[in-house]
Amino acid sequence: MSRYSFVSRADRVPEPSLDGLPDPVIAIDGDGALRYANERAVSVLGWTHEEFVGRPVFDVIHPDDLNIAISSLSTIGQKDTGELIMVRVRSGTGVWIALEVRGTVQRLDDREVTVLIARDTTDRHRLELDQGEAAVLRAVMANMHGMVALVDPDGKVRSINGAVTRLLGYDPELAPGRPFISFVHDDDREQVLDAVTVLRPQESVHLDARFVTTSGDLVTCEFTVNNLRDDPTVGGYVVSGQVATALSDARNRVDFLADHDIRTGLLNRDGFMRAAHDLIRQGGGLGLMIIDIAQFRSINELYGEQAGDAVLSAVAARIDEIRWPDLLTARFGGDEFVLAVRSSSDAAIGMLGDRVRRDVAQPVVVDGQEINVGVRTARAFEPQPEGLESLLASASNELMRIKRNADPESGGISVDSINERRQHLDQLRAALAAGEIQPFFQPIVSADGNVLAVEALVRWVHPVRGVLGVGEILPLAQMAGLAEAVDEQVLRMSLAFSRRLAEAGHGDVEVHVNVDPKVISRAAFAASFLAECDAQAANAGQIVVELTETDLLAPGVTSLDNMQALRRAGTHVSIDDFGTGYSSLSHLLELPVDGVKIDRKFVAGIDIDPAATNLTTAILGLSESLQLGCVAEGVEQPYQLERLASLGCTAFQGWLYSPAVPPDELMDLLPRIVLANADSNA
Repeated sequence: MSRYSFVSRADRVPEPSLDGLPDPVIAIDGDGALRYANERAVSVLGWTHEEFVGRPVFDVIHPDDLNIAISSLSTIGQKDTGELIMVRVRSGTGVWIALEVRGTVQRLDDREVTVLIARDTTDRHRLELDQGEAAVLRAVMANMHGMVALVDPDGKVRSINGAVTRLLGYDPELAPGRPFISFVHDDDREQVLDAVTVLRPQESVHLDARFVTTSGDLVTCEFTVNNLRDDPTVGGYVVSGQVATALSDARNRVDFLADHDIRTGLLNRDGFMRAAHDLIRQGGGLGLMIIDIAQFRSINELYGEQAGDAVLSAVAARIDEIRWPDLLTARFGGDEFVLAVRSSSDAAIGMLGDRVRRDVAQPVVVDGQEINVGVRTARAFEPQPEGLESLLASASNELMRIKRNADPESGGISVDSINERRQHLDQLRAALAAGEIQPFFQPIVSADGNVLAVEALVRWVHPVRGVLGVGEILPLAQMAGLAEAVDEQVLRMSLAFSRRLAEAGHGDVEVHVNVDPKVISRAAFAASFLAECDAQAANAGQIVVELTETDLLAPGVTSLDNMQALRRAGTHVSIDDFGTGYSSLSHLLELPVDGVKIDRKFVAGIDIDPAATNLTTAILGLSESLQLGCVAEGVEQPYQLERLASLGCTAFQGWLYSPAVPPDELMDLLPRIVLANADSNA
């Protein structure tokens, strides 16, 4: 009797010659236990006699093949010969082996056993590929647009397709044998290894990382890693991917803004400090200059913040256009600019100051209004600087002295203009008491014009000057200390309007209200907000609180607690002007928000400015992946609507549909708005 026969010596193998067959033969008893294997089965499967006999057959079958194996075995007695099936079986060394199996039931000593005849198909399938399909497969792989790499279980590249060579430059004959992770940028390797290490068989993971080309450039790629180590044909990992152009552009933009001022494009404080320290390390003297816009506060008061922003941008552009050897230009915040330059003497810094005053202190025209711009400069110089702190302190002290000794007049702004502005302040106080400060509502709509929500925007219904916008109200309110009173009145009236919407059968139309970050950082804000909802009989779940993104870059604990309290009450929280505060992207997951609004300047640049298009695409993708609502604001042209809709945006706000209108007019627009230019296109 063969040493591979049944355990019970009373049992007899029906065909002793099976031991000599070239194909594996095994027998299974009625309990599903393995009872017999011929010589070939032992050779192919690699199990010893002791390891094999008595083991449940389902312990060695691949989990993904269990269903078909169970189904086949359960019906095998109903057929003369079982159906041919494909299964993967684990060998004694832990490798999965592909087998073609056909079975039949035989009786032996008054008991039934299932005899399975198998064939090892691993080598056969490889042979078939080599003889028939390999040429076609190689041609397809070589000409694919997407990159594909086969990676062995030890992480070394087995082969790459032509796209890897075209996009990254690697020779397909030299790449095999190299660790796959060596193609990834050092800073991204850890996240890739962490993700792949925990990947179980038949699982995949989607990643993005920077790959290093043969020329040393960095290319951001989106790719998928599939763990096919247990597949007998592949026996490793399959990596497939493509160059992520939009993601790369967005990441480059984020990297740029880490060192640059978002409004002007000049270096910010951090970027300036790093670059100036590099100048110091190069040796030689260093001069530093601080530039201050004279009477900038008066410009804001007289002409409004929009004009003030235009002046800031013009001054920054003029500073940036100055050509001077080894010159660094930065904006530290507000109307303060800082320059640094390598110099051998203080006199050279004085010459630079003359150049600044000549080129920068020029009028700026805003909306047809010429605004006089003056600048003050203060400088410091050290022939052998050891650091920047002393230079900055010296220049700052010099600027303070200049300001104290400056002519107290208004820098070109007439006394009559200032007095007129003060009269407007008095009128604003009276307007609040008379109810002239009130919200108008701009609809937020779907692509087909269904009104999804409205945003409350402050307006001054002036008895003489007509309807005035936020640019006329906010500077005055801030000067008079009435900003919070204006916000409270607008909020109260907006909540009352939400009740009116609900009573008219439009309770599903949300009302967006803007909240000042200073207010939401107060401990009592959430309670007072919800109390006001109760006082106005408004549904808190119908309200969306909008917070400007730049104010959420480093929210305090109290602000976060208030946001959570609002959300628990059903009120949604949304980020306004999204895309302008790029450093917030890294902690967006931590913010308790329900939606974002794409800033209007990105919408204005869609399909015109590649950076704006890429950032808009990235924001929409990010919103979808995080399941956040996303509204595009400032939609004014049909092509913007069409492009945004094609990118997946579903909510739009802008003059293409409607400007902000009084409450009664808004009610007439519900429930659906026809495009503002529909009549002209008819």
